[in-house]
Amino acid sequence: MKNLLYRHLEDCSTSQYFCFSVRCEVCGEYWYSSSIPFSRATQAGSNPEKKELYDALYQREKERARTAASQEARERFSQCPVCRRLVCDACFFICDEMDLCRECADRMKEFGEPVAP
Repeated sequence: MKNLLYRHLEDCSTSQYFCFSVRCEVCGEYWYSSSIPFSRATQAGSNPEKKELYDALYQREKERARTAASQEARERFSQCPVCRRLVCDACFFICDEMDLCRECADRMKEFGEPVAP
């Protein structure tokens, strides 16, 4: 699940902040991670001679932010065991037999409640 979420993260970062999103494969809604500021954002623009250094720092911090966003998304998304799609908690149902995405539950006539309303 961790690798699946990591691969589904879309980069929404700017030169000032790191942010990532994940799209639910059932409802299509986007979830956005918490924004994390780039520690050297104000210095990067004012020191062109250190551009390579700031680019390297940016990439390192961005990778850390991506890992944090992946962890954050794990609390809001699940993978349906039948269709294997990544779905938000509003589209993932806790059912009697097996927890499923809303579409698989409807198709199989399984009843349940969403993880999050």
